[in-house]
Amino acid sequence: MLPAKASANDVGVYFATARGYDEAEGVTLQPQRSGRADFRITDKPPAGCVAVAAIVQPDKLVLCVDKFILSDERDKVQAVAAALSRGYEQAQLEPDEAAQAMQGMDATAVEDAAPTWTAGAEHFGQLKPGPGRDPLY
Repeated sequence: MLPAKASANDVGVYFATARGYDEAEGVTLQPQRSGRADFRITDKPPAGCVAVAAIVQPDKLVLCVDKFILSDERDKVQAVAAALSRGYEQAQLEPDEAAQAMQGMDATAVEDAAPTWTAGAEHFGQLKPGPGRDPLY
């Protein structure tokens, strides 16, 4: 589940699916903006959703997963996080191509957003320790 309003911070998800990074990890990402989902990209994880990776540093936008999915299907969670990591890292290197993967996205917006995905972090996805967080990296 993506935030209700589209932004350049969504591009890594679309790039991961366009390039098949999700399938290479053994999962299939299906980006959507409403409905039920095991995984969410959000600035405020709802109750029962555990943050597992930062999308925008420092923890301004996170990937969270239902706590039961995290407990029961940790391999799946790690695969989703790995696919997204690859999607966002590659989008930093190829902003024009990443923007094309998310139809209607401007490459300049991707270039502007890309540094925030890893700013001050040792690697993409790094979370600060704290309650409601279970870093996979």
